[in-house]
Amino acid sequence: MGEAVARLGIVREMTAEAKQPKWIASWLATGLVIAQIALLFVLGGGDIRWLRYVGFLLWAVSALFGWLPIIHFKRHGGVARGESYVKTTRVVDTGLYAIVRHPQFVAWPLMAVAVALVSQHPVVIAVGVVAFVMACVDFRAVDARNVAKFGDDYLEYMERVPGWNFVAGLWRWMRRSKTHPSR
Repeated sequence: MGEAVARLGIVREMTAEAKQPKWIASWLATGLVIAQIALLFVLGGGDIRWLRYVGFLLWAVSALFGWLPIIHFKRHGGVARGESYVKTTRVVDTGLYAIVRHPQFVAWPLMAVAVALVSQHPVVIAVGVVAFVMACVDFRAVDARNVAKFGDDYLEYMERVPGWNFVAGLWRWMRRSKTHPSR
């Protein structure tokens, strides 16, 4: 009974969040990361070589988190032919979605950090901090919209898979794989 009441409270809170304006913070984050990249070309890369390498590595990881979900949603999300990949009809909990709930929302903060590390310029870093924050702001609202769309299936998914912490998600996935090889 206590779990049902707690779950109802989460659903009510998330329903209110689902009514927030969609995507504003995400669009701001996207624009700021693009501005960072433009500034990188204008201001150049930093002098600390190993930081640049770490930045390029993070940039590659962010690209994977950004592009792989498009393919995966089309294949596993019940998307109707000709529809956008975001028009899923079921909860996808395989591939990257077994590690984090929102791989594309992980991509933007990672890219903001990556570009800041490559550039190492104070202006690019400052823009990256704001982009990082904006990318993270929209997170709960996206979960809220998915709870409204998918209900209990999504709430159960939220319990299994972290929203953006891909290190914790990878750890949980490895533990689940050992105990439940089918997952």
